[in-house]
Amino acid sequence: MSNVIIACVGGFLGAGKTTAMRAAALELQSRGLRVGIITNDQGTELVDTKVMEDLQVPTKEIGGGCFCCKFDDLVGRAEELLSQARPDIILAEAVGSCTDLSATVYQPLRKYYGHLFDLAPLSILVEPGRARSLLADGADGFPDTVRYLFEKQLREADLLVLNKVDTATPEEVEECARSLDRLAGGVRVHRMSALKGSGVAGWVDILLSERVAGKHILDIDYDVYAQAEAALGWLNATVDITSAQDFSPRELASTLIRRIQRSAVKGGMSIAHLKILVATATETDRIALTDNQGFPQWSVGGSFPDARELSLVINARVHTTPEELARVTEDSLAESVRALGVSAQVAHLESFSPLPPKPRYRMAESEL
Repeated sequence: MSNVIIACVGGFLGAGKTTAMRAAALELQSRGLRVGIITNDQGTELVDTKVMEDLQVPTKEIGGGCFCCKFDDLVGRAEELLSQARPDIILAEAVGSCTDLSATVYQPLRKYYGHLFDLAPLSILVEPGRARSLLADGADGFPDTVRYLFEKQLREADLLVLNKVDTATPEEVEECARSLDRLAGGVRVHRMSALKGSGVAGWVDILLSERVAGKHILDIDYDVYAQAEAALGWLNATVDITSAQDFSPRELASTLIRRIQRSAVKGGMSIAHLKILVATATETDRIALTDNQGFPQWSVGGSFPDARELSLVINARVHTTPEELARVTEDSLAESVRALGVSAQVAHLESFSPLPPKPRYRMAESEL
C-alpha cells in the first residue's frame, strides 16, 4: 500500500487557510481521492473544524497547542484517520501564529514515520493586504515581534501560496510576489484565490506530485517567537441564541462582528482574525474579518431563512490582553442580542495568550 501524503498548510492568521483547505478538499474529492483533515489551535471550539465537518470530510482537531508542541497528537490523529477513513492525503492546518514547522514537524515525521507518510511541500499562505502591511508600511498596529514571526513563516516555505489575489489589482499582486521572492530567497510563489477557485487545481497538483518538503530550517530566536505569540489575545466561544419570534441569523452575526470591530478600532486593538460560524437547523455559514478596516465577508453568501434558534462559534485573534478581548466580545454580544430582541446563553468561553512554544522535537538539519 502506498504511503499517505501529509500536506501541512501554514501562514499567518487571516491568510485564508481554512477556505484554501476547503477548496483543496473539494478538488481532491472531485478527482476521486479520499481526504482527511487535521485542524489545530491554541484553544478548543474551532470554527475551522466545524467548517470541515460540514463538508462531510473526516476531520480531527488538535487543541491546546501547535503541531510542534503536540507532535505526538498530530501523529495519533493522522493514524486515526488512516484506520478510520483510509485517506490518500491528509491536509493539516497549522495554527496561524506557528512557525518552525520544517524543523519541528516535517523532519521528525520523515525520520520516525517515513514508513507511513510521504510529505508534500510545506505550503505557507499569505495574502496581499497582510504582506503589504507587515512587510512594507508597518501601519498595522502589530509589534515588531509579530513582524518577525510573519517573516519567519515565509522564509521556511517550500511553496509560498499568494492567496486572495482577487482582493488586489494585478499590479499589486505582482509587486507582492516580487517582495515575497526577495524575502524568501527565490521560493516559488503560486498565485491563487481559494474563494473564487482560481489556482486551486494547480496547488493540488503540486501537493500530489512533488516530494521536496521541509528543505528550509530556520535560524529562529524562540524568545522573540514566544513574545510574538503572546502579543495576541485568543478567544474561542460557543453561544446558543434563542427567540420567541423569528429573527435573521445573518443580521445577528453581521451586527456582532461589526460591533466587535468597532470596539477594537476604538480601543486601538489590531485584529489579526475574527470569524463567527453560524449554524441553524438547516444552514451553516461563516463570516470573517482579517483587519480593522476591512468589510466582513461570508464564505458562501450568508443566506439564511429566519430562525428562532441557532448556535454561534466565535474565534477572535486580536492584539490586546485576553481580559480586554473577553470584555469586548461579551459586551458586543450583549448589545447585539438586545438590539435584535433575542436571548443568548454562553456555553463556552476561553480567552488567553498562548504559552511559549516548546517543541517535542527540533531537528536542526534537513535530510534533503
